This record gives sequence, structure tokens and C-alpha cells, in this order.
Amino acid sequence: MNKTKEGVLIRDFKKSDLDDLLEVANNSFAEEFEISGFDPDHIRKMVDRMFSLLGKIILGFLRLFGKEPFRFFVAEVDGRVVGSTMVNPKRKIGYIANVMVHPTYRRKSIATKLMKSALNYAQKKKLSKAILHVVSTNTTAKGLYHKLGFEKFENMIYLIAPIDSLQKPKNVEDILIRDLRRGDMNKVYNLIKRSEDPTHLKMFDFRKKDLKTPLIKRLAHSSTDKKIVALKNDKIVGYAQASYTTAKESGQIRNIQVDPEMRSEGIEETLICAGVDHIKKVETNKVVATTLSARQKLIEKMKQLGFKKRLEMEAMVLEF
Repeated sequence: MNKTKEGVLIRDFKKSDLDDLLEVANNSFAEEFEISGFDPDHIRKMVDRMFSLLGKIILGFLRLFGKEPFRFFVAEVDGRVVGSTMVNPKRKIGYIANVMVHPTYRRKSIATKLMKSALNYAQKKKLSKAILHVVSTNTTAKGLYHKLGFEKFENMIYLIAPIDSLQKPKNVEDILIRDLRRGDMNKVYNLIKRSEDPTHLKMFDFRKKDLKTPLIKRLAHSSTDKKIVALKNDKIVGYAQASYTTAKESGQIRNIQVDPEMRSEGIEETLICAGVDHIKKVETNKVVATTLSARQKLIEKMKQLGFKKRLEMEAMVLEF
């Protein structure tokens, strides 16, 4: 716990904080929730799992062996939770997510206090850098992060589409889509290394084990993920991930990778449509696709399928 002289208490999240936190989130991420959707009941179920006896035992063992999957900080003022942030350590990287403060309590340095707590935690864990994403138009937040020493290194584009309005690619009968198998790991890892921006992979310390679903995500049942590959002439030439949560939240398609020499053959479009078919199981009405802004040809293909650009996020890094 860390109570400042201004009466702001920075401490770990407790289950009893959830109602306050949901109110803060609903008032902090209006633009993002318009795209992603927001289902408080889904959040409640995840928190229930994390605070169940089994969840506490697993988290306790992970912390005991130095594998703490996240640290969740909240800011409390007069007994009310008014802000929060989370740090997800992965190897030597601390990813900082969900930095938010209730509008009534902004401009009181609460975001700064939350960020400093997150950064202190990352340094105590001997991480080498912290990474976060921020909406490109959020000049106030970007100003804070710059003041703390963060620097921009890439942009992420979010595109959205009504799930039933997407166009189907043509002349792709020779492309086979199937689920990722354990024996595919080496081929998919090498495919991503050829396909993705090397700076992005280096910044996030991408490794083959990252193709597996983390234990904490399986424990929380935070989403239903499907990892798929595209084959042409029995050769893996593409990979993508699709996920959904509930009908109230948008499905997501991300990490779309195709052999650079085969990007004009409809493989990316076929992967996207296969991901959409998976997402349709939950009966949501929207799907969001993400990619780096540098992938302009992929973005144009998404637009041809029916996606529209809705949001741009800046990735920022602070090296310790």
C-alpha cells in the first residue's frame, strides 16, 4: 500500500473493488468500448474465477516461483476506487494496460501515481522495459507517458465491420484452412519471423512459446480463441488468431501473417473470413481486426472486405 499526502491510496485490487472499477471503466473508455463492446457480466465471471479457491491456489504457486502473471493496482480516494492499471510481466517486459481514472477525479495526478506504482513494480521485478498502448488522439495521456520517459515505436490500426456484411474472397478454392496443430509450431514461428516487422517482434521479444495460450488466460476463460493456418499445396503459408467473448462484445481477428511472397493470392482474406466464421458462433454483430499501420496493403484488403478504420493506437516503450 502507498498512501500519498494528497489522500490517494495506491494498493492492490480486491474483489470488493469490482463495482467501482466497472463504473470507472465505463466512464473512461467510451471510444474504445464503442468498438470493442462492453459486457460487465463477463468481467464479473472472470473475477469470480480468479478469486475462487482454485484461482487463488494457482496464483499463489505462480507468485511463489516468481511467475506472477499480473499485478493489478487501484487508486482509492475516500474509500472509493477511482482509477486502476495493470502490469503483465512476460520475461523481461512489463506490459502496462488499462490505465484509467474516473473523469471526476482527473487532473489530480492520480494517473501519474498509478503509473509510477506500475513502473516501480516493473523495476523491482528486474524487467528491462515497459510497453503500453494509447489512443493516438489522447494527447493528455501521451503527454504523461512522454514525461515519464516513454517513446513511441509503432502504430496499431483497429478496423471494424458488421459481421454479416463482409465480402467473401474469390478464386481461393486451392487454399485450405484448418486449426493450428502442435506439429505446426516451428513452421508457423518461422512464417511469422518472415512476415512480421522485425522491430515489432524484437520489441515484444516474440518466441515460439508465445504461440501457446498462457495458463492465466486458460484459467480465467477470458475468451474463446482459435488459432488457424492456411495451406496451399500442403504447405503452411498463413496464420491468424480469432477470438470471441460474449454476444455483447466484438469478436477479434489479429496476428494475420502470410508468406511475403504469397500476399497477392487471397490468403489473408481467406484467413480473415475463416476467423469470422469462428466468431459467428457467439452471435455478436461486430468484428474488429487489428494490424500494424505499416501493413498498408493488408489494411486495404480489409477495407475491400468491408472493414472500416475506427481507431489508431500508439505503442510506447520505456527502457530501464
